[in-house]
Amino acid sequence: MYCLPEMAAANAALWTALQLGLRAKGVETADIELYGGCAAPEGVGPGVFFTQMCGYPLFKHYRDKGRVLGTPHYSIPGCVGSTHRAFFMVRSDDPAECLEDMRGRIFGCNSLLSNSGMNLPRLSLARIAGGKPFFSSVVMTGGHVASLECLDESSIDICSIDSVTWGFFKKIRPVDSERYRILDETISSPSLPYVTSADTSESDAAAIAATLHEIMDDPQTADIRGALELAGLSTPDVDAYERLMEFEREAADLGFPEIK
Repeated sequence: MYCLPEMAAANAALWTALQLGLRAKGVETADIELYGGCAAPEGVGPGVFFTQMCGYPLFKHYRDKGRVLGTPHYSIPGCVGSTHRAFFMVRSDDPAECLEDMRGRIFGCNSLLSNSGMNLPRLSLARIAGGKPFFSSVVMTGGHVASLECLDESSIDICSIDSVTWGFFKKIRPVDSERYRILDETISSPSLPYVTSADTSESDAAAIAATLHEIMDDPQTADIRGALELAGLSTPDVDAYERLMEFEREAADLGFPEIK
């Protein structure tokens, strides 16, 4: 999920550390290739050994295809323990002072399968929209960074960005980040989980989870954790991820089943 080009080396280092830990447990991963993924993948393929994906589509559409290994903690504003949230972003020179000021403007959505880009902001908007369309139009952008680019180009006026994505964007591209500001934030939700395919054996899944916990504590992987802002790992709380669907139902009950 968090795969800005500038993060490639750090992500590769995490994968290498995971491979080494698994090899020590008798799990060989030499034939597994490392790929960059999309923010909201269309399912969890049977060959997916290790990935990180949005919890909303995983628990809404793909529960029988993936197994949650752990929920990471991030040392990034907007994240507390195993949670994150979304930020409503506008251009730095936009005069809006609150979310209500964006009524009738253009919203950019990275994906209808996104928790931070659609599900969380939908609930925030549902609570003030009165069951009526809030925006003049909604533009699909294809990704969080793409949403920021559209915002900069003025093809949209507001978007909702995962707090971890925004944290990395500010850290890696500080000059570009000055073009934007946070207008508001959503309620919190569990961070994007680490996942393996449902076809992964119980023993291999347990080995991956155990190795991830070791990586979070090993002094030798401190540089990797620092580069990826990792502060810990929690055992998955299924009930917390189930609440993402409660957010969806609340928005629908308020007459706002989709961002509009």
